[in-house]
Amino acid sequence: MAQTQRQSAVTPAALAGVRVLDFTWVRAGPWATRWLGAFGAEVVKVEWPLNERGRTTGGTAPGVEPDLNSRTNFNDTNANKKGITVNLRSERGLELIKKLVAVSDVVVENFSAQTLQSWGLGYEELKKIKPDIVYVSQSGFGHTGRHREYLTMGPIAQAFSGLTFLSGLPGEQPAGWGWSYLDDTGGMYIAFSTMTALYNRNITGQGQHVDLSQMIVGATLNGSAMLDATVNGRPSRREGFPPGNRAHWPGTPMLNNYRGPTTAPHNSYRTKGGGYNDWCAIACFSDDEWRRLVGVMGSPKWASSPKFGTLSGRLQNQEEMDFGIQEWAQTLEKYELMEICQSSGVPAMPVQSTENRVDHDPQLRHRDLYQELEHPVIGKYKFQNAPFKLSETPATNTKPAPMIGQHNQEIFEGMLGLSHEDFVSGYEDNTFWPSTLDRYPYMDEMIKSEPIPFTGAGAAFKSEKASAATSSGPLSRLRVLELADEKGQYCGKLMADLGAEVIKIEPSGGEHARTVGPFLDDLPHRERSLSFWHYNTSKRGITLNLESEDGRGLFRELADTADVILETFDAGYLTSLGLGYEDLVKSNPRLIMCSLTSFGQTGPWRDFLASDLLHLAAGGQMGCCGYDSDHVPGDIPIAPGGGQAWHIGSHYAYMAIIAALMHRTGSGQGQYIDASVHDACALTTEMHVNTYIYQGQVVLRQTGRHAAAMPTAVSQLLCKDGKYVNASASRVTLRLFPTLVEWMDGHGLAGDLTEERYLDPAVFAASEAHVEDVVANFAANMTRDEVAHGGQERGFNWGAIRAPDELVDEGHLTDRDFWVDVPHPELGKTFKYPGAAGIYNGSPWRISSRAPLIGEHNEDIFCGELGLQKTELAYLAEAGVV
Repeated sequence: MAQTQRQSAVTPAALAGVRVLDFTWVRAGPWATRWLGAFGAEVVKVEWPLNERGRTTGGTAPGVEPDLNSRTNFNDTNANKKGITVNLRSERGLELIKKLVAVSDVVVENFSAQTLQSWGLGYEELKKIKPDIVYVSQSGFGHTGRHREYLTMGPIAQAFSGLTFLSGLPGEQPAGWGWSYLDDTGGMYIAFSTMTALYNRNITGQGQHVDLSQMIVGATLNGSAMLDATVNGRPSRREGFPPGNRAHWPGTPMLNNYRGPTTAPHNSYRTKGGGYNDWCAIACFSDDEWRRLVGVMGSPKWASSPKFGTLSGRLQNQEEMDFGIQEWAQTLEKYELMEICQSSGVPAMPVQSTENRVDHDPQLRHRDLYQELEHPVIGKYKFQNAPFKLSETPATNTKPAPMIGQHNQEIFEGMLGLSHEDFVSGYEDNTFWPSTLDRYPYMDEMIKSEPIPFTGAGAAFKSEKASAATSSGPLSRLRVLELADEKGQYCGKLMADLGAEVIKIEPSGGEHARTVGPFLDDLPHRERSLSFWHYNTSKRGITLNLESEDGRGLFRELADTADVILETFDAGYLTSLGLGYEDLVKSNPRLIMCSLTSFGQTGPWRDFLASDLLHLAAGGQMGCCGYDSDHVPGDIPIAPGGGQAWHIGSHYAYMAIIAALMHRTGSGQGQYIDASVHDACALTTEMHVNTYIYQGQVVLRQTGRHAAAMPTAVSQLLCKDGKYVNASASRVTLRLFPTLVEWMDGHGLAGDLTEERYLDPAVFAASEAHVEDVVANFAANMTRDEVAHGGQERGFNWGAIRAPDELVDEGHLTDRDFWVDVPHPELGKTFKYPGAAGIYNGSPWRISSRAPLIGEHNEDIFCGELGLQKTELAYLAEAGVV
């Protein structure tokens, strides 16, 4: 059903009253501000028609002529906004924008470092106009550090960050991600950082600059790979890594490969029909699940062999086991296989294409993930909706993307008080529209219309406090109770590193995540899991048995002191114990409770079993990641490594939590959040869903580059040191062609490209394949770093495909104080940890302590806070309560 303005007005919005000036472009920034708009912020997109690449690239809907208002991916990415055009290079345009800053709360931008500063719109300049402005930047490498001028887009940031390296098959070049993961995820970091800084401002009265790096966002998402490198000295370039879809590659050393528990089977299998996307992922995490799978397969003789009866045997005999499972899987369609397995307690999910997700996924349909809106030029189409349900302040798409300059009169006359004569003159002096372009009819209608009455900018936030920057994080006044496994522990880490007091509540023997490797010195121990260390920094820890009456009583006491509860139990579990949100909110009406589950609290897949691999299958990531079929036969879909499904779910869960906190600061009201990992993954394949919604096209997997409906040029170039560089962005353009030729000629590798005929646009375009062959030969005679860094220094958006361990001594990260030395007093050692994705200049985002030991803070909290005697605590320990 189409969403209407009337429907969206009947419920409160978390960011109501917040005004955002949106200077973003392409994907990451616009994706971020789209969500701020969905939460109710008034987002004003500031454009100039000669600059916004999103309006001039990408597809159009059938029957719609290409122009600045018809690009379909722009429409979805820029929903929920108003749009103005203003020439920031003109004195008058800059003056108007500064007046708009004075009545705004937030400025967001994702240009290269120093761009807005060069226009007179840097943070220090705008701070003079609006002292409590929240100014959020995301550039490729951030605004400080030796490589701050480097350019990126998603795939280039992924290459530099180590993420690209995590996806692929042993012995092959990286498969890459198939979409701009760091444009989607970079957008999440912009959005939740904006709300985090706003929350801090609402509490302290202090604005600040948040300096995010797209590349460093990616570095933080390498899972525990970088901690394995700094603590164990583990090289990322090793036999059998990355292991494709497996947790371990047969015949290689038995090491954890950052895909969660080391287990088998853990793979994708081709299903009946044998089509391009006819695949299903299956993973068994216990001997019991394996026995159930054997039963589902009809107990074939091969599967009954003792060598498959143990995890060790299955890992050692994976090839034979996977062959047998494949023989069975190809007799069933993928959804049939999923249903049979799930009904028997075996984790299995289909590899879903964009068509599958939009048209055939019953869970996404049940949760209204796709919602129709009508655009005046493009027509009525589905838009991607929020992957969480907030009980009091739902995030809702209210309008499609603005037509370019659509709200000029509303903003400049109605909000800033410009006279109609001055408004009209803005179209005559190039302030609102370039004289070189024809105006759109609606612009002429604004010019000819009656003046809009001046209504003012509304009641902008005014600080009553003016505190200085502190050493405390932006969430330092919050208490969070975390009952989270691998699905949500990263969400808890984000809040803890941002300053919240996060109390991790585990069962008496410790959370199962403590059994996941890699381990310190490769010795398995529940206190020495590097994975657990990485995901649980800055938290306190207690143990508590919620299935005991005493345990539930103690939990209720703690819940009365909490601002937020984050839980990842099976849907309905806490309610069955009398500990659901409706039970707890009675005595703590300000409580915010977020349930992050695999599929949400309702729907036909609510109780399905899942894992990181299975979510990446059903969420669409595997459908667009893999190799060209002529490079690696078989059309194998590849799941990106590093636990990304859990990261994706945690990012959206945290965004929902901080939105709920924003609402609570004004209303005093808590609320319940139903968040779904599956929904979140389904939103995270960049433009691929829109390619299907608008053009009806399903993308194909391509080696090391975006999946696409039609084959595109190779982007990964092999260098003479056996490493790869990603040159997918601005590799050979006519503008930079002379620079490239001069560089290659300096090494005697330009071939005939020095001839003047190639400067003719027609000749250059006709010679594309030849030019690219010469460039590939150039790369083959240079090292990876010579090509990547040399290219960046000359303005080429190229990236070195680095392994995670190569970042350990990366000078730019050191320049930005990325690494944190974390003491482990129980070991008498200090270890080097990967730190935060950005720099908050007014309220630090930083690791404060190592992960808690099992029950480390039981005495502090149960005795020191809840008043138990030590003898009582000892009794409760003996009774299995703590």
